[in-house]
Amino acid sequence: MKQFELIIHVGYYDGIKYTFVYMDVNMILYRPSLYLTITQMAETSVTIRKDSPRKKKSHSSMSASFSECQSPASDAGMTMASSRIDNDGEEAADYQIVAAIDFGTTFSGYAYSFASNKQAIHVNKNWGQTQGFLLHKTPTCLLLKSDGQFEAFGFEAVSKYNELCEDEACSYYYFDRFKMKLYNNKELSTDITITDANGKSQPAVDVFAHSLTFMKKHLLRAIGAHLGYDPHPDTVRWVLTVPAIWDENAKQFMREAAHKGGLIDKPNSEQLVIALEPEAASLHCRNLPATDFVGYKDSTLSKPSFEPGTKYLVVDAGGGTIDCVAHKIRKDGRIRELFRATGGAWGGTIIDKQFQSLLESIFGVEFIAAFMKEYPKDFVELLQDFEIKKRGECDSIRVSLPYNFCNYKHNGVSVQQAIKRFSSEQGSSDIKFSSGKLVLSSTQVNILFKDALDQINDHVQTLLHKPKCKDLHNIFLVGGFAESQRLQSSLREKFGERVTILVPEEASLSVVKGAVAFGHDPSAICQRICRFTYGVGSYLPFEEGVHRDDLRVNSDGMDLCKHIFQTWAEAGEVIGHNEIWRETYTPIINNQKGIIFEFFRSSSKKVQYTDEPGVEKCGFLVVEMPDPTGGRDRAVDLEVIFGGTEIKVVGYDHTSTTRHETYIDFLST
Repeated sequence: MKQFELIIHVGYYDGIKYTFVYMDVNMILYRPSLYLTITQMAETSVTIRKDSPRKKKSHSSMSASFSECQSPASDAGMTMASSRIDNDGEEAADYQIVAAIDFGTTFSGYAYSFASNKQAIHVNKNWGQTQGFLLHKTPTCLLLKSDGQFEAFGFEAVSKYNELCEDEACSYYYFDRFKMKLYNNKELSTDITITDANGKSQPAVDVFAHSLTFMKKHLLRAIGAHLGYDPHPDTVRWVLTVPAIWDENAKQFMREAAHKGGLIDKPNSEQLVIALEPEAASLHCRNLPATDFVGYKDSTLSKPSFEPGTKYLVVDAGGGTIDCVAHKIRKDGRIRELFRATGGAWGGTIIDKQFQSLLESIFGVEFIAAFMKEYPKDFVELLQDFEIKKRGECDSIRVSLPYNFCNYKHNGVSVQQAIKRFSSEQGSSDIKFSSGKLVLSSTQVNILFKDALDQINDHVQTLLHKPKCKDLHNIFLVGGFAESQRLQSSLREKFGERVTILVPEEASLSVVKGAVAFGHDPSAICQRICRFTYGVGSYLPFEEGVHRDDLRVNSDGMDLCKHIFQTWAEAGEVIGHNEIWRETYTPIINNQKGIIFEFFRSSSKKVQYTDEPGVEKCGFLVVEMPDPTGGRDRAVDLEVIFGGTEIKVVGYDHTSTTRHETYIDFLST
């Protein structure tokens, strides 16, 4: 195999330490002016072969390559250097307040605390006060006027929509449970729309932005009432919670919505932090006293201990998704992820879908479809009543049927007749009609819960069988669905002899309270497991017998191999908080005005080319080079900052001294 000799120089630029790697012959002859610049900065130099093994500790790349970058006029920039360093510490910004919004599938809420007293977390406990409720969360429901302008959110949206007559209701937009639209949507963009209860659509980013605007204003009023004056917007660090199993494009979508909703002045603002829901819950639960867990007061729960080295599993059971993470407490008190977050769409809404399927079985698909079309708001009211009733502790459930539903007939069949016929066909009395209510027996309710509980139990069992969970003895069960007695009993029955199931007294608030703690110190989760192998498309000097012949291209008289997958992190790799990977690139033509870096990912651990099966483009970054002075000898630094909840990139053009700092664009791929 042909050997390429490399030179490594360690030097400083703008006070930052860089490791420069280049092929001595090509770099000196091909880029002489940059070679001189590097030499002038160099402190030390050593010679090393291209095929030397990668040094895991320093994360230094031992190969020079060319960037597979597109510009308006050409196709490449050249890699000059690479390195990866840990940046575990994080400077605390001067925020006086951390405000977290838990934007859930079925319910949403917020919490906040002050930098002067971080542990004193305040939660609004008066949601729905005008409707006769005093709750910690409000329904994730949005009502818009006929022109798309905001009308109401939460309990007020539900109340106003239910009070509208049918003709009026049809002219409004009513959205609920729209968060799941972002789950695992490969085609997600800011152009997608969401259909409301009446079959009409609005841009999804507007639906989320309106909702976040309401939550922001409500939260700032609460803080103002607490302080006695309105806080300056710049003193508030915002935290948005998202499921850990969400894709990167969904996280970016939430940033775009937060920007449009007025939380931040630009999408990549560091004033907004994305918190992963089970991670946030982990931060909150591990510091709770034993008295704050269900079962402690009646002595059925022993006092948990979370010393350094302790491992535990977090099962975040929300309305839409089930998120699971396994954590280990380090000696410094920070948290390390044992394996990447897993889960699925097995939340409480699965039970709601089962209930709707049951209605179709009882009354017929055509009956339900016709009623939904004629009385959409009444059908929403019916489902909302079931949502509340299913959370109760009673074995059976009595669902209130709206007046129009009770008196509705389809093809001459009434509601009472349909229920009697269904019960007769089933040969059971598990479903009855009584005083305007649909009565479901305990047996029937268990059937509705079965699929969700089975999937959760199967997944938890798979996780507990992992070698890293061998000495794991506690499970934190959090989220709104965690308050279900059926879910708690199911997990205890299945795993009670193996682990202790710990359910906080206010399980639905674990995420939002933990999100506040995360906002104060994002580095509290100091090590994560990389979900995918990530890299940038690149070119390398072509090697016979090593590279594919069909990928050979010639540029400036040099044979190159295109579509090289230049890895910056591997799937399953332990990544430190805010770890940095660096490369330096140069343009391939004199008047090139910019470089477009294309980023790829794969679930495979080892990847060589960007066109391999399973490799997908996941984002890009445009770095402008407005000053052509220096031609091909100009340099652009690329930094990829990862190991946090988002992937951040920084591009620096040496010639114009312009710095581009943003998050990878995952929505325009």
